[in-house]
Amino acid sequence: MKKSVAIQCIVLLACMAFCTSLGKFIPRCRCLKTSKSVWIALIAQLKVDEPRPHCNRREVIVTLKDGSERCLDPESKFTKTLLEKLDIETRKSATSTTT
Repeated sequence: MKKSVAIQCIVLLACMAFCTSLGKFIPRCRCLKTSKSVWIALIAQLKVDEPRPHCNRREVIVTLKDGSERCLDPESKFTKTLLEKLDIETRKSATSTTT
C-alpha cells in the first residue's frame, strides 16, 4: 500500500514538473504594451514581426542604443512614418547595389 502511494506521488510530481515547464515555451505576442513614439535618435535597430500563428497582430519592435527594447504601436502616425522612411531607404540601397 505504501509503495502505491509513493508511486502516485512521484507520478503527480513528474506531471506537475512537465506541465510547469511547458508554460515557458508557449509562443505568444512579444508586445504587451506599446508606445506611440520614441526619440528617433535613440533607435539602434528596428524589427517588424508580421502576424503569425501564435500572434495575430503586427508587432514593431525597436532596440534602443542602450540595448532595451520598446514596442511601437503599428497604427500610430510615428510608426507608419518610420516604416515608410525605412522602406524608401531600403529601396534606394537595393537599386544602388544592383546598378
